[in-house]
Amino acid sequence: MENLFVKPEAKEALQSFRIRVEAIQTEDEYEKGRNHCILVVLRSMESTPEQWDLCCQINIGWIGGYFIKSLSDSNEQLDKRKLDLICSDCFRFLFEMDLSIKNDLSRNFERVKRFILTNLDKFEEDARLEIDFALKEMPISIIKSLLNSDSITSIKDFNLNQEKAEQLKVEWEREISEKEKRVNQLKKSLDEYENAFNFVGLYQGFDDLAVEKTKEKDSILYWLRILSVVIILPIVSELFVILNNIEDIAAIKDGLLVSLVPTISFVAICTYYFRILLVNYKSVKSQLLQIDLRKTLCRFIQSYSGYSAGLKKQDSESLSKFENIIFSGIVSEEGKLPSSYDGLEQISKLIKSMKA
Repeated sequence: MENLFVKPEAKEALQSFRIRVEAIQTEDEYEKGRNHCILVVLRSMESTPEQWDLCCQINIGWIGGYFIKSLSDSNEQLDKRKLDLICSDCFRFLFEMDLSIKNDLSRNFERVKRFILTNLDKFEEDARLEIDFALKEMPISIIKSLLNSDSITSIKDFNLNQEKAEQLKVEWEREISEKEKRVNQLKKSLDEYENAFNFVGLYQGFDDLAVEKTKEKDSILYWLRILSVVIILPIVSELFVILNNIEDIAAIKDGLLVSLVPTISFVAICTYYFRILLVNYKSVKSQLLQIDLRKTLCRFIQSYSGYSAGLKKQDSESLSKFENIIFSGIVSEEGKLPSSYDGLEQISKLIKSMKA
């Protein structure tokens, strides 16, 4: 927006010219009325310059500088032609303000308009042409200028912009819908991956436990084999001695009897520990079977849990059996381990029978 009336030089020009007009003395009714019209407009321009700048942008651009220059020329004589031209310029600004504001003009301004239009034939020709231009051509020029302004151009483009906006809205909605579907697919995949990784971690834990139990089973089997050999070895040794000395059996009878007791005791003790290792071996094999069952369940439970989701809404215990198996403890083989005194009882019975 171009400012004119708020400038200090404009205010000074308005004030000085108003004082000069107020000093004019005349008996002519037309001149009195014309001078009064000039004073009414100039006083309003002095008191409310912001409003005149806001409402008279067209004429400020057309004659604003010329108007202030005319008011500033104090050496120019204020004759009828000069005052008529100033009055016609004031009428142009006033007429544009009337077109720009929503409400009607004040009574003073309406009287100014009515006086000028009533006494139009009394103005000088130049001033009359200016007033005639303001009445007939200036509104068209103002409208044309407004229509070519950036604001009106934006309004003209509103329908086109609206169509583009609607098209963009449709495209955005379609794109958002596609992205939403893609996001849902990714979410579903991530959920599946999360479940898969959870079951993979559970499976890996059972697999690590199976490895440890397999090592334990192999170790027990190793000692079972050793004890089997140790149990058989004394008996084979006794038989070997007897067979090699069958002709002199009477001579070695006492020695065989003496060695028989420690040999039998040794075999009984080894048999006791063999039984313990055998029970442990069976227990570890049972645990390995349970672990394998859990590993097998982990492979299919993801699909099974999704399938049974609907059933679980009706029956909350639909996965309870799986959970009981998966999260239950690894139990040993049922059956009692041999007592620590079983071997000693067998040895004591053997000694008593020999004494008898």
